[in-house]
Amino acid sequence: MARNEVKMDEAKVMQFVEKKLAAEPDVATAELFERAKAVDPGVKDLSLRQFNARFPLQVKRRQSLADPARKRSRRRRKREDARRADPGQGRDEVRQIFLKFATELSAAEDRGEVVKVVAQVDRYVDEALEAIRR
Repeated sequence: MARNEVKMDEAKVMQFVEKKLAAEPDVATAELFERAKAVDPGVKDLSLRQFNARFPLQVKRRQSLADPARKRSRRRRKREDARRADPGQGRDEVRQIFLKFATELSAAEDRGEVVKVVAQVDRYVDEALEAIRR
């Protein structure tokens, strides 16, 4: 048994839905569905759920994607901020601190002086961390 289906003009219905949602964003889907049935008789073959998925939800999705003020998720903000962060931030300063450590280490003349320089490694680490924070 073949159903008597009326061919639906989807572009026409989509245009109608876009226009109504632009004029009245809080319109109920059921009300929009009833109005769309008058615009195109083919809409009658759809359930309310099918109509909503095919037309109003698609329009609202496009609008939300086009809205530059939409909120980004915390995870997405983190990823974008990490990409934007300068990977060379403080690099030269940290490099200078390592060179200073190496210079002092190589200047040590005996084992006791080497131990003193190595024992101060925390000071160099603190300086490097401070350079990165700036």
